Amino acid sequence: TVLRALAASTIQQRHLIAAFEWLCGTRFTSHLKYFPVLLKQLLDEELVEEETFLAWASDFTRNEYSAEQSMVCLDTLEQLKNSAQPFITWLVEAEEEGDSEEEEDEDESEEGSDGA
Repeated sequence: TVLRALAASTIQQRHLIAAFEWLCGTRFTSHLKYFPVLLKQLLDEELVEEETFLAWASDFTRNEYSAEQSMVCLDTLEQLKNSAQPFITWLVEAEEEGDSEEEEDEDESEEGSDGA
């Protein structure tokens, strides 16, 4: 798809998130409540990686991903990040759960090889 081609790198993925920040935070402010749903869709469609979302959520400063003259003010960005917090929490918990399942699988395979 076109969006997949536009989001090949981390920087491009951050720009894609920024586009939805502008869409929900500036252009159609009544759509702010849909921002987390849009983020989830970007994840489901594999357009933005989990690590990119987590980096975005923890980053409250202007950086190399920010436009020189941002089209989203910092107050609006804070609102967007607050609305996305349940999604980010879900991502973190899913990642932690995945890590603990991997450790359990490793422990079980080590126990199985010890008994052989």
